[in-house]
Amino acid sequence: MNRTFKTAKVQLLMVGEGHDTGINRSFSHVDENATDDQIQKLGALLETITSDKFENATVTSSYRVDKK
Repeated sequence: MNRTFKTAKVQLLMVGEGHDTGINRSFSHVDENATDDQIQKLGALLETITSDKFENATVTSSYRVDKK
């Protein structure tokens, strides 16, 4: 089987006033090789432009799998 990367997205859970259980902020077209550090920095960036706090992230990658 041949596996080809198609797309990745990241969903960051942000907790703050008015949404104590969290609100998800989603970003599409994330680089296939995005590192944990880069995702952490994205969460930190969102903290600077909102009053929310970054809790965690879910990264979803999509691949196309073709038979040989």
